[in-house]
Amino acid sequence: MILEPRSVIIPIASGKGGVGKSVFAASLAISLAGQGEEVVAVDLDLGGANLHTYLGLPNTNPGIGDFLKQRHDRLQDLLVPTAIDKLRFLPGDGKTPFMANISTQQRHKLLEQLKQLPARYVIVDLGAGSALNTMNLFGLTASGIMVTTMDTPALMNALVFLRNFMFANILSLAADHPPVKKMLLELYRRPANGTNLTVDEVYHRIAGHDPLLAREIREHCGRFSPRFVYNMADQAEDLRVAKKVSATLKKNISLTSSTLGLLFHDPAVRIAVRKNRVFLKDRPDTPYARGLAAIVARLQNPANNPAPHLENLISEARGHQA
Repeated sequence: MILEPRSVIIPIASGKGGVGKSVFAASLAISLAGQGEEVVAVDLDLGGANLHTYLGLPNTNPGIGDFLKQRHDRLQDLLVPTAIDKLRFLPGDGKTPFMANISTQQRHKLLEQLKQLPARYVIVDLGAGSALNTMNLFGLTASGIMVTTMDTPALMNALVFLRNFMFANILSLAADHPPVKKMLLELYRRPANGTNLTVDEVYHRIAGHDPLLAREIREHCGRFSPRFVYNMADQAEDLRVAKKVSATLKKNISLTSSTLGLLFHDPAVRIAVRKNRVFLKDRPDTPYARGLAAIVARLQNPANNPAPHLENLISEARGHQA
């Protein structure tokens, strides 16, 4: 179920590791706090939590793992102050083992508590890859953020993530319709035979069993519109890959996506991480930071800063690199 909380919840995912997702999540949280917004950065990479590293914090605080183990009643009691004014941190599993796979009951409990966090923005750093928990949490809102590089493996894994995300949502919505659920499970297990199963084909198959259910599922899934951040770019023209990604998503996965912006590769990011320092505090005026500022502006004022045309985004990125 898509949440409509008072806070703006921003889940951030990636199809694979190593694309700079957690650095982006931390940087986004820091930038929003720098604009005077109350922000909570949440580490929901259960089983591999490391967001604290990018915020310059030790891994010594209780967090979501302790909450799920019923050692604490409220998530907001676990918020940790940071060196950044107006930014608080909610640790992940910390030193609580075996939290990578949580039950449906635990997930619902977690989602309800996330809605109650006292912040204007709740930045949720999810695990990399297509684990079921990650996909469920990505669906917290209609427009989660996908972080990818322009490398082919990263792009392919981002598309696979969104494909699996849609298939999982469809299956969940058909859970109370046994004949349709059985058909979907058989369809998903079918050998590819050189062709990929499209979401539109799945809708048509459901309609053959239950037209009303097919319409309801199509309408629900049609609300999802992921936003892409292309990271570790070498040049502004790298962003042209966004056109192909958008077309593939529309054709094969029945998703309309948008591009939030481009972030340039910056060696200073890795240096800051190795020194356990907050990158944006060390380097506030770099091409990466300027690209991030444009993304923040779009997130804060979506009505006045809609995702621009691709050519305008490329021109904007050239200015950030100058």
